[in-house]
Amino acid sequence: MSDVRKMSEAGPQEVLDLVAYAFQWELSEKNKERYRLLAENSWNYGSYDEQGKLASQIMATPFSVDFHGISYPMAGIGFVASYPEYRSQGRIDRIMARILEDCNEQGIILSYLAPFSFPFYRRYGYEYVFERMVYDVPAHEWADSPKVTGTIQRLPWTEAKDVIHEIYHAMPRHKKGALQRADWWETIKFTYRKPYTFAIYRDAAGQATGYLIYTIQEGKFIIEEWGYLNIEAYHGLNRLIVSHADSVARIIYQPSFDNDIRQAIAAKPMAHYQVRPDMMARVVNVKGFLKDYPFTYQQDGAFAIAIQEDKYAPWNNGIYEVAIKDGQHSVEKVAHTQLPMLKASPQRFVQMFMGYQTIETMVFLEQLAADDAAIASIKYNLPTGKPILEDYF
Repeated sequence: MSDVRKMSEAGPQEVLDLVAYAFQWELSEKNKERYRLLAENSWNYGSYDEQGKLASQIMATPFSVDFHGISYPMAGIGFVASYPEYRSQGRIDRIMARILEDCNEQGIILSYLAPFSFPFYRRYGYEYVFERMVYDVPAHEWADSPKVTGTIQRLPWTEAKDVIHEIYHAMPRHKKGALQRADWWETIKFTYRKPYTFAIYRDAAGQATGYLIYTIQEGKFIIEEWGYLNIEAYHGLNRLIVSHADSVARIIYQPSFDNDIRQAIAAKPMAHYQVRPDMMARVVNVKGFLKDYPFTYQQDGAFAIAIQEDKYAPWNNGIYEVAIKDGQHSVEKVAHTQLPMLKASPQRFVQMFMGYQTIETMVFLEQLAADDAAIASIKYNLPTGKPILEDYF
């Protein structure tokens, strides 16, 4: 009998106790309620010892993500924890294997997670595809913006949430792998974690076109999220940030990174910032991912993809023939092929097909192998732009 169980009760006390121990989580009533709401919307797994005591646990939360117009089911992995006396016993391995099996059976296509160790999660087929821009600068170094004709109103969450939800989902950058946020998730993200301030920008016609979510703590202006549908909304909200330069010492902002307009339009670009690796992803079901994949159909052609060494999702291993013609494509898993071939591990496959890295660069780095004809067929048919994820779980 396996030591791994899928819990029927969401957020039992034994799980809270392990979470509090492993993450030094204060079990305040607010944190308990936050965890309960998350657990009720998640699949909760535990590994138990011979006496029936919880030793390790992982939470898998079903989400949907928007990837260039395709809505993919995604499982977010979080709260990976073990008591120290049970570590190095393969318990997390067994839970992860069970989660991936269940995700595949439930039609989950992608999975994301925030790693405490990149090498640790690579063993399960994950690789980092998201990056984050980190600004932590003296307030007076933050670039100003010109005046605009709109207005800004600070609102409580209950009044701001519908506007924020609409603008977030309308932004093109959030259609490159970002969450399609449900109401319960927005409640957790914006009401349980910190005492956020919510500012809405409206243009001269009264249309809401931007928002800023932030806190001010210990002399720091910390931007949680900044959304805008046009450059006017960007400038209007940026002026709100700059208006705090005399009352705070530093401005901190860590957005998901694909490019950065702040540097591009600033009269004096900021000298000190960094781009760091952020969250990881894997494809749970390669055939399902390819079947709905948003190829651009710029060039007809056919190629094959061989997935190799997917130990924790062995159903992915094998050869997939992809044929693109007249704005459509088909995918078939085969035993043998004569088509031009791309060979990739699950880690390199997700990096390339989610847009983190180009096929030419990965071939040059010898991270994957591909025939020239396969390279030509693939590179002209993949959507462009690095993936974006503004959420953390």
